[in-house]
Amino acid sequence: MSSLVVCSLKICHVIYYATKVMDIKAFTDSRNSQLADFQKQYTYLKSEYSGAVSSAIQETDPEKQDTLIQRALAVNQELSSQLKDILGVLNKGADSFDSKTLSDLTADLISYQKEFQEMQASNDHLSTLKRIHATNSQNLGSAQTMYNVYLGILIFLCIIVVVLVIRASWTQTIVGGAIQRLVPQSWQP
Repeated sequence: MSSLVVCSLKICHVIYYATKVMDIKAFTDSRNSQLADFQKQYTYLKSEYSGAVSSAIQETDPEKQDTLIQRALAVNQELSSQLKDILGVLNKGADSFDSKTLSDLTADLISYQKEFQEMQASNDHLSTLKRIHATNSQNLGSAQTMYNVYLGILIFLCIIVVVLVIRASWTQTIVGGAIQRLVPQSWQP
């Protein structure tokens, strides 16, 4: 009778453990799904924000410009809200999420909050928007430069590999042919 109880306890333990593992996997899958959904919405909001800032800078009519500035502020607030929400979701649970993703999102949140505070505190919203736009353009330019440098290095390394492969092939063909000519047929296996 006691062996039946021990066996039942072992089965219950296996079922409990399998359920816990499935719960953790479901939780992780849920977080990954929420992050993917967030990334789509975040990309859209970033483009909306950039468009609103650019439109406000280019607009000459003060009334329309004020409307576009308010739109930029509203999108900025939405971006901050979305970032806060996803950071809260990603920080839940025993196992932490990718630290680079978390630090990038946190840096973005700080940046958007700082821009919002600057626009709220400024008397001249247009000059503030121009400064924010110039900073963002400069950051984008530096990221593009780094991308181009890395791409150039990668292409250079690929060319070196191709040259080395061709050189090795030629060397093997030349050396192999010379050996065949130097070694008599009777000595070859």
